Amino acid sequence: MTRIVRSTRTLAPENVVIDRVQHFFSTHPKLQVKALGSSTAVVEVQYSLLFDWLSIAPHREGVAFAWRPVWRGFPAFGATLTVRPTGKETELTLEGSYEPPGGFVGRFFDRVVGRKLAARTMDAFLNQLADNPCFSS
Repeated sequence: MTRIVRSTRTLAPENVVIDRVQHFFSTHPKLQVKALGSSTAVVEVQYSLLFDWLSIAPHREGVAFAWRPVWRGFPAFGATLTVRPTGKETELTLEGSYEPPGGFVGRFFDRVVGRKLAARTMDAFLNQLADNPCFSS
């Protein structure tokens, strides 16, 4: 199992970022995820909102999501994406994991190339959610 943790910050308020995240997932049940080189893989996405139930007035804190690839040569992925205020900024933290397909060869590929691809894909995804106003409700 490969674990990945990536984060980014934005000047957008926490509630705006959460709205972007919720809007993004509700309008994208399938995603094109960058694979190797210029190739992409279609993945089906399921998500659910996470709430901070420890506060007096529970508020949205992020999402849990998972995708399942249509093509079996691409790994399934499960993650939580939390959104928290940090001073004047909002931090998005993605923590997820996947099992590289293909047994020993797949694990070797993941160590050499796959983890770097996963990190770039997740960074691009976080930056899109943090900075792109077209995803706001």
